[in-house]
Amino acid sequence: MAASVTTSPPRPVDPQQFSALAPDQRVTAVRSTPGTAGAAQALRIVLMLGRPRTCVPGMLGYTLGWTVAGGPMSWKLMLGLAITLVYGLIANLYNCYTDLEEDSRNLPGRVWLVMRLGHRRLLWIGHAMTAALLLLSPVYSLAYLPVMCLAMLGSHQYSFTPLRLKARPLLGLLCFSLAVFGPYLLGYLGAPRGVRPLGREAWALLAFIVLWFVAKGMVKNLPDYDGDLAAGLRTSATVFPDRGAASRAAAAMTLLAYLSVPAFVLLGAVPWRTLWALPLAVWAYLQCRAMAKAPDGPSANRVLKRDMLLSTAFLSCLLLLRTPGWATAVTVLIGAVVLLGSDRIALDSRRDRHSGAAPAKA
Repeated sequence: MAASVTTSPPRPVDPQQFSALAPDQRVTAVRSTPGTAGAAQALRIVLMLGRPRTCVPGMLGYTLGWTVAGGPMSWKLMLGLAITLVYGLIANLYNCYTDLEEDSRNLPGRVWLVMRLGHRRLLWIGHAMTAALLLLSPVYSLAYLPVMCLAMLGSHQYSFTPLRLKARPLLGLLCFSLAVFGPYLLGYLGAPRGVRPLGREAWALLAFIVLWFVAKGMVKNLPDYDGDLAAGLRTSATVFPDRGAASRAAAAMTLLAYLSVPAFVLLGAVPWRTLWALPLAVWAYLQCRAMAKAPDGPSANRVLKRDMLLSTAFLSCLLLLRTPGWATAVTVLIGAVVLLGSDRIALDSRRDRHSGAAPAKA
C-alpha cells in the first residue's frame, strides 16, 4: 500500500492565485515566501501597512499635551510630531505582522501586501523604527526616554505575546487608546518647561482622550467582527452575541465620550469655548448608526474611513478652540496633509480592494 503524500498549497505568484487559497493557506504562504518587493515598492507597502491617516489623532494629541504644558511653536514640537507619526506607523506594522490569521479572513489584500514585503522583513523594519525613536528621545530630556520606552512597550504588547492585549477586551481598548494618550503625555512632558505633575485641566483632557479613544477602539473592531470571531479572537466586538449588539455598545460609549466634554467644562477643568466642538457629536452618533447598518466588511470599512475624518475634525476643533496659535494651526495643517494626502495616493491597507476576495497590487 502506497504511503499517503501531503502536498503543500502552491506558492501564489499573483493576487488571483493568492485569493484562491483558503485563509489558512494564505497564512502559510506568507510565512514561507520571502519578500519580492524592490526598495521603492517596499517603501510604499510599508506606508500602506503603516496607514499614516490613522496616526493623525496621535499627532493632534501630542500638540494638545504640548500646549497644555505651555509649549510654544518650535523645532522640538515639529520633531515630536514626526516621532508621533512614526510611533503610529510602528503600531500598525506590528499589528500586520501578528494578525495574519484574522487578516487572512478580514483583509486578504493586506496579507498579500505583507507577503510581497516579506513577513520577517516587516518585523525588522518595525524594530529599526522603534530603535530610531528611542535614540531621538533624549533630545528632549533623559526623563523623556523611560516614558517613550513604556509607550513603545505598550504598542508592542498590544499585538505580541506574552500579553497580546488586543485579545483582552477591556485591556485591549485601554492599550488601543495609548495611540493618542501616549503622544499626549509625551507632548506634555516634552514641552520646554521641565517635567511637572499634571494639573487639573491636564488630567481632565487625559481622561477625555482615554474615554474617546476607547470608544474609537470599539467602533474600529466592528468591521472585523466575523473574521475575528472565526479566528477565535476575543475583542470588544466579539464578546457580544452579534454585530448589532456590539454596535449598540460602541454607540453608547461614543456618546458618553463626547458628552464628557461638557461635564469637564461644568467642573471648571476645561475652557467653556471647547463646547463649540460638541455639534460634531451628532455626526459621531450618525456614524455609529451607519456602522450598525453596514451589510458587509467593505461597507463597514468605508464607515470607518469617514469616522477617522470625524475624529480628526473633532480633535482639531478642540485643539484650536483651547489654544489658538501657530503651534496648533501648523499641527492641524500637517494633520490634514497627512490624512488627505495619504488618501489621495492610496496609502492605506483597509480599502475595499483589500477586504474583497481579490487582493490588490501595491
